[in-house]
Amino acid sequence: MRISWLSADEIAAAREALTAGGRSWDDHFPSGQFAGVPPPAGHLIEDWTHVTEHVARAERVSQIVRDFGFEEAVARFGASGIAIEAATLAAAAHEGSVLDFDRVSGVLRCPIDSLVFYAPFLELMVELGKDRVDRTVALYEEFVDAYAESAVADAPRGLERIGAARDGLADFYVSVGRFDEAEALFEKRHDEDRGDVAVALSASRAFLAAGSVSHAVRWLGVGAERATRLGRSDLAIKLIQKQERVRERLS
Repeated sequence: MRISWLSADEIAAAREALTAGGRSWDDHFPSGQFAGVPPPAGHLIEDWTHVTEHVARAERVSQIVRDFGFEEAVARFGASGIAIEAATLAAAAHEGSVLDFDRVSGVLRCPIDSLVFYAPFLELMVELGKDRVDRTVALYEEFVDAYAESAVADAPRGLERIGAARDGLADFYVSVGRFDEAEALFEKRHDEDRGDVAVALSASRAFLAAGSVSHAVRWLGVGAERATRLGRSDLAIKLIQKQERVRERLS
């Protein structure tokens, strides 16, 4: 289960620096706070301190799970409020088939860490929250707002990642029948992403999957109009043709 945006090479470089000289993961938290390690000569990793702390915290939790068990790791780190630690615990719970809604929601309620890969936790929240839709919607909304206001905006592909989170929320609105909220958010995203047709296509697929043919037809038309404006006539024609095929379901 992927929980970090870091590449395998970045994680390996951080691990090598953190374990140099036989140091343990705990050695880097002498007073509970991350002490930091000097970067290797010639390193190309941006924000070295954040990267190494992110890796050290994840590895420290994983080590406790391996050596002493999941419950001991929860006792030590379950209330830390640190996203990568909560994510590592949730991943361990998922692997051990003991993951529940509260554990997942705990990850999403922590202050945002731009290096944490949140997609699987949002998917698990939706899956585990089917019997508590109002609570799940509220948590999803809170997370997306916090994500948009965090340092993610300044991270590589940050605005794209924020847009993807909003798109996911719009899709979720459709899946639980909150069509008005979905329409409003899809409209906002379509206005933001003026150089593409992706939002309109996503909206049409989501509404069609939910059985709302009229909404799907409208968004196919919106997509065709955007494609025409962008000079993508072939795509516009395909969308118009699909719109006609879908519209036939209304007759």
